[in-house]
Amino acid sequence: MQQKVHYQVSLSTTSTVTGEGKLLDLSIDGCRIEHARHLSINNYLSLRLTLAVNDPPILVDLAAVRWVRDKECGIQFLSLQPAQLLRLHKFLASAEKLELPPLPNDQ
Repeated sequence: MQQKVHYQVSLSTTSTVTGEGKLLDLSIDGCRIEHARHLSINNYLSLRLTLAVNDPPILVDLAAVRWVRDKECGIQFLSLQPAQLLRLHKFLASAEKLELPPLPNDQ
């Protein structure tokens, strides 16, 4: 399930950080980010997803830009270490529990 979020993400195309962005949507397979710099489709990146102030970022070893629209782009996760993938699963599961149930239909 995809979660709408607003967290910080660091992007890197090499061993140095190339920019910061805002994480807008997050799923186990990827994310949507808002980024000030231009990214091209099929750019390969590593990501640091900062999801909690007191927790270390979740590290995505390899990701690919799959679409670009203005300042937003869609990122597919290609490789995460098992411990990082487990942290992402746990975060998404806890975020899903926080969602409010749908309102009943007024009839």
